[in-house]
Amino acid sequence: MTGEAFWSLVRQTLFEPREAAGRILSLGLPAREGWLMLGLMAVLNTLVYSLSIRLSPPSDPAMMDMMDPAFGAPLIFAVTLFAALALTALAFTHAGRALGGTGRMREMLVLLSWMQALRLLLQVVLVVLAMVMPTLAGVVVIVAAVWGLYILLAFVAEAHGFDSLWRAAGVLIIGFVALVFGLSLLFSMAGVRVAGGI
Repeated sequence: MTGEAFWSLVRQTLFEPREAAGRILSLGLPAREGWLMLGLMAVLNTLVYSLSIRLSPPSDPAMMDMMDPAFGAPLIFAVTLFAALALTALAFTHAGRALGGTGRMREMLVLLSWMQALRLLLQVVLVVLAMVMPTLAGVVVIVAAVWGLYILLAFVAEAHGFDSLWRAAGVLIIGFVALVFGLSLLFSMAGVRVAGGI
């Protein structure tokens, strides 16, 4: 992809997200490419996030403790981020199919990878803004969160062939509930093993 095509896709994602999703899916990338892109984005996002913490550490010690895994153990953070993204793709795929969608895992992987690429660009912008205009950086975070949700809805709708964003919203709700339940179950099982081994 050329630089011009890349920035064209960025602009289309921001203002015509559903058309951008269709454009990405029309490339027909295999699942292997999706996994590779997801892994790359997890690593790059971890590096930029760690850099942002180093350059602008939070004033609240409690917040620093929460961010410490990214700062002190970036490899573990990257693996955790990759696993979370993979589980999200899996949950959105099956939740969408349960609601009559036609999306496949490889399509979700590619679309989530592209969204992570946009998140990487946003992180770079925020690193700069946090140093020169911290107040504006806070506003950008809020706007990006809301707009990012809209883009995600459009991507899910396009991947599953839904006519409206409401069904995509249902996918997000079901998917997130399944993720929370599944992760809670895994953590609970891990806790039982640790307690049993002590």
